[in-house]
Amino acid sequence: MTPRYLQPLWHSIRYLLCLHVLALCAMTFCRLILLWSNMPAEGIDYTLLFRALLIGVKFDNLIACYVQALPVVVLTMATLSTLQSKNGPWIVAGCMRGIAWWEGILFAIILIVEVANARYFHFFDNHLNYEVTEWFGFAGDTAGMVLQDTTNLWFLLIAVVVIAVYEWLLVRLTRRAIAQQSSILVSSSIPVRTYIQGGLICVLLYGLVFVGIRGSLQRYPLKVSFAYFCDKPFYNKLGVNPVFNIVKTAENGKNKLPDFLSAVNIHEAEEYVQSELHRPLTDTVAAPVVLTSRPNVVLILMESMTSANLERQYNGQYLTPYLRALRDSSLYWSNAFSAGIHTNNGIVASQYGYVPNFARAMMDVNANHYTGLPYYLQQAGYHNLAFVTGNPQYDNMNSFWRENHIPLIYSLYDYEEAAVVNNFGVPDDYMFRFGLDKLAAQTEPFFATFLTVSNHTPYVVPEAFRLRGKNDEERIIAYADDAIRQFMTAARETQWGKNTLFILVADHGAPLASSYEMPLSFNTIPVYFVGAGLQPQRMSHPASQIDIWETVLGMLGIPYDNSTLGIDIQRNERRYAFFVSNEHLGVSDGEWFWCYGVNSRQEHLYRIGSDEDVKDRYPEQADDMRRFGTCMQRANLERMEQKKSL
Repeated sequence: MTPRYLQPLWHSIRYLLCLHVLALCAMTFCRLILLWSNMPAEGIDYTLLFRALLIGVKFDNLIACYVQALPVVVLTMATLSTLQSKNGPWIVAGCMRGIAWWEGILFAIILIVEVANARYFHFFDNHLNYEVTEWFGFAGDTAGMVLQDTTNLWFLLIAVVVIAVYEWLLVRLTRRAIAQQSSILVSSSIPVRTYIQGGLICVLLYGLVFVGIRGSLQRYPLKVSFAYFCDKPFYNKLGVNPVFNIVKTAENGKNKLPDFLSAVNIHEAEEYVQSELHRPLTDTVAAPVVLTSRPNVVLILMESMTSANLERQYNGQYLTPYLRALRDSSLYWSNAFSAGIHTNNGIVASQYGYVPNFARAMMDVNANHYTGLPYYLQQAGYHNLAFVTGNPQYDNMNSFWRENHIPLIYSLYDYEEAAVVNNFGVPDDYMFRFGLDKLAAQTEPFFATFLTVSNHTPYVVPEAFRLRGKNDEERIIAYADDAIRQFMTAARETQWGKNTLFILVADHGAPLASSYEMPLSFNTIPVYFVGAGLQPQRMSHPASQIDIWETVLGMLGIPYDNSTLGIDIQRNERRYAFFVSNEHLGVSDGEWFWCYGVNSRQEHLYRIGSDEDVKDRYPEQADDMRRFGTCMQRANLERMEQKKSL
């Protein structure tokens, strides 16, 4: 290839690269404005600052790639297709002028948002999000509020200066690029291979832009939680681009109620709930101590461990011998239900006491700030930590937990690379062994959460379990049971383990074969409380994941304010549990099962064990369960919306 044939293309690519670098520099400068206007009281940790700024470049690069995607395609195609045209330089120059307008307008808006975000952060300790669009309906009042604060006027002036400098540099780069293109001589005869090589260069460039838009070479695209890397909230947030934050929160949208719940009057629902729970919705509880010493607390969230797994056999042997035997030496609820069908549902329900809003993620981009078990244990002097097998960014766990009183998370980033077996990280037994070592080093009471994942596809079955089931689905259940056995056996022999309350609960069940519109096995789960001070007992009254945090605090005698719909199930009984799937609301007491489809708008009533819909035969039963479910979920979502927190 004669290099001069592709000179116009290289000049166009260099122009695009210069614009990209200019945009990154402008957005980094805005991040420094945020730092300057929100300086940490304890001073700057330059090590953390440097890492936060590097992370910020990744987020800024994503925004810049989105803006430049169209210019990259237009300019490279225009340049490549006019290599032999006398009008080529004129066409390319026109494209460059158009790109300058495109980027000049879009980045002016972006830079205004970024500078405004620095001021917004000062008041709300977080970035701008989609909720600020609600202010647009009060434009006059909002403008007055902003302009009457003289400090805001200084920020407005800063924004004008930043944009003016950016636009000036943009114009200069564009004029220089046009002049360079005009000076290139056009050849009337170009080899075909030149176009092939140029096409390959363009494809490579488009691939780089796509990677930039995705923001990550990992399994998951860039998320806000990727910015969280330490126990200092300010540095975790510093790297997030506010435009990215607005887009992500807009994707989640507002927490709108389904139509059938909107029809439920919130005041009537709350009155019903208070009557049903026999207490005010916000109640200060100071329970008597059941456990005489203040023990450690370990919560094990077992992936997809539906109650039905405890009854499954292969060649006459149960798949879960340990979990079955553990029922005889623990406080065990045989009639318990998960709040939802996703891991994030199980985390929030078990630790904080809320049922999800159907398909909406609970650990969203801008995490709600809850109290719940982590908060009250932390206030009582506990050190809170969590262990996950894989990437902590999944489901926004990293940012959500750090924002909600669990500051230390051990994950894929802490394990040996050789121990990773699939996209979900290390196997359960490795995580448990790792956790044993970390817990042994604790010098103060702790609350530790373990999130298992091996019982989730893709399954990686150890060789020792190849004969423990007819397929990998069964074999991995046997492995998961044994991994828990190894951990519990080893832990309970340690000094700290002898003074520990263990709670074992599934994050959710599994969708086994069912004739019900809402597979009940997806929400039926085992719940164990294991501790030296507890008397073994099997409980058959209904229980929910949202009851766990209160029950633990009740056992420890730690007072708490209860603004959720959970109860202390050791001292009280609930008539029903309510729970959801992506598009169904369910209510059950272990004998009856009522469910309603949010999209299908169909309701059904069953006696568990029968696939006959009996809502017409037992209308009073259907009415009772319908009212319970709709009032409870309406009040629950209202509690979440109010973000009962600190």
